[in-house]
Amino acid sequence: MLFYGYLGRMFGPLAAKRYLCYHLLRFVEEPDDLVVNQELLRPDHSYPGLPGTFSVSHDLYSYLRWNSVAVDYTCRIILDCEIAGHATRVVPQSLFEPYAGLPRSQAELQSASLLPPIFFIRQDHTVGLSLEAAKSAESYSSMLLYNDWRPMEGKASIKLRITWCGYKPWQTQIQLRNRRKEPITLPRLIQLVASGVDRFLRQEHEPITTHPSFFEWKIGNYPAISPDRIVLVGVVAVSSGSIMPILRLAD
Repeated sequence: MLFYGYLGRMFGPLAAKRYLCYHLLRFVEEPDDLVVNQELLRPDHSYPGLPGTFSVSHDLYSYLRWNSVAVDYTCRIILDCEIAGHATRVVPQSLFEPYAGLPRSQAELQSASLLPPIFFIRQDHTVGLSLEAAKSAESYSSMLLYNDWRPMEGKASIKLRITWCGYKPWQTQIQLRNRRKEPITLPRLIQLVASGVDRFLRQEHEPITTHPSFFEWKIGNYPAISPDRIVLVGVVAVSSGSIMPILRLAD
């Protein structure tokens, strides 16, 4: 999963493992790391009804919200989705970690529970929408699996953070309730995230590095990366008040 999933490619395998184990699933870090190696990162691959995913039973981690339903009607937690042929096209970002380097107790982890990653899965079980389509996701809601789902229920707003390679971290606030103060549905969330990503890509950004690897991810007009080249795959909650978009380049 750490090498064939989106999170491993986005954050790097070690950072993705740290996020999944200690931030999301709330394992208290052990010096020898045996609990992780032996018990944790062995999710089911392509569980019936969830092709191309890495998932675990909700019964194992009932303190988390489930984010999918399998063919056998069991609730599952999708930890990641398989990249398939897009491995080198996932946009790398640095994992935002508000408590980086600080030891945390089980009680602290319990009180700071995160949502599992939210993948934008379509009815045909492909993952992601072009940024242009995502900006009008409510019009495409019939294409989406779980289109009535309200994944951010209980929150009024959240920060969308982007740590794009070679640029300063960027953030914007997203409102998670509609005019009637109801939690927004998945298509509306996609639409708001897409608008934020689009706004980020269209702004003027001063690069903060001249490292050769930066030019592969330079933002701008062709051959650099413009909004029309982006697919919005999902979002990952990196703190109780922040999410980051999962992005890849279009084929």
